[in-house]
Amino acid sequence: MIRIPKMIKIGPVGSQYGDEWDERGKSEIVHIFISHDDKINSIQFQYYENGTLALSDSYGRTTGYKFDDVKLDHPREYITWVSGYKSSNSGHLISITFGTNYETYGPFGRFTAHDKEFAFKLGDDRQFGGFHGTADDNCVRSIGVYLKPMTILDSVLERTKSLNLTQPPARCEIRKFM
Repeated sequence: MIRIPKMIKIGPVGSQYGDEWDERGKSEIVHIFISHDDKINSIQFQYYENGTLALSDSYGRTTGYKFDDVKLDHPREYITWVSGYKSSNSGHLISITFGTNYETYGPFGRFTAHDKEFAFKLGDDRQFGGFHGTADDNCVRSIGVYLKPMTILDSVLERTKSLNLTQPPARCEIRKFM
């Protein structure tokens, strides 16, 4: 049995209608397949797991005017943020953009100034832990992410040393100006 560490579940953003889907622990994304037009019609992931490539289920309907295959340079490239828009009318997911430590992919879908923006910023420490959301036979209704909290203090200490933060800050003098 593979034990998946505790994660923080963020979201989902969008409409809660539809069937829930969950890709918790599927953090080593290789491809993201997106069908879209004025909404996100479907999304599917290919990820690296146990030495092989695995394909998730397709969530939503694979029709639409546009289809994109986002290919990440695994293992060097990884998800660091996800943003997008939910419809101000229906509440479902209408646009999504993926950010990595190297690139920005998207936006996919379409949005207006009236729609509600969201952003999940996960940091640069490989803390992305997978996706989750809701979908039905029409579209992807919502999306959220999992965040893997840092568990190894050594990497935090190393970064602190590289930033020369091992010494306490210098005393600051506060002056009053009239």
